[in-house]
Amino acid sequence: MVSTVDIVGAFSELTKTFPLFLRTLIEQQLFGVMSTAGILAFGWNHPITLALGTAIAIVLASRTVAGEIESGTLELIMSQPISRREYLTGHIIFAFFSLSFISLLGAGGTLLGQYVYDFQAFRVPSLFQLIVNYCLLNAAWYGITLLISVYGREAGRVATIGFLLALISYFLNVIGQLWDKAGFLLPYSLHTYYSPKQILVENIFPTLNLTLLSILTIITISAAYWKFLRRDLP
Repeated sequence: MVSTVDIVGAFSELTKTFPLFLRTLIEQQLFGVMSTAGILAFGWNHPITLALGTAIAIVLASRTVAGEIESGTLELIMSQPISRREYLTGHIIFAFFSLSFISLLGAGGTLLGQYVYDFQAFRVPSLFQLIVNYCLLNAAWYGITLLISVYGREAGRVATIGFLLALISYFLNVIGQLWDKAGFLLPYSLHTYYSPKQILVENIFPTLNLTLLSILTIITISAAYWKFLRRDLP
């Protein structure tokens, strides 16, 4: 549709009839700037895209410890010749592989679409940067949920907490961008450190965002290791 229809012009005319707050939401939160690349970048910032990666991260993390305790299999696994460190490391490696695979699939779809429709909106290096940013965002959610999981005994409760935190983070980001007086909330939202528009449209490498997400992931996973190696089972 983007390659064959004047969607930019259509959206520009359509948003003129919207209330100010809704127009601001579309321009800042969704489409960034009213350009073809900005509209395409919206796909990477769509709530479904964000929810998919977050759901995978949270479900995998909630099942790692709390889920296995709930099902009664963790004690059986730990009775085998495998250490707690090896067990947790195996789960983390699988989770990071899964999150990386999902991120690569998304970028592959974007590249395939550009090739099929002869519509080169984004450069390969920019897409690679976006893969890293998207993967690290979900890795941070994985680390946070894993830390909760090593303290818990029920996967459902852990996953619920993880999803609530992600939902709160998303709304803090939206509110902070829409309302100037709520701008102080933005640093407390993980979604603030994920910006497809900045990478794909403005061609800015988000060094700070990637660094902060990496640090948070390392801290939460390290804390999860520390607790899991010391907690009683079940």
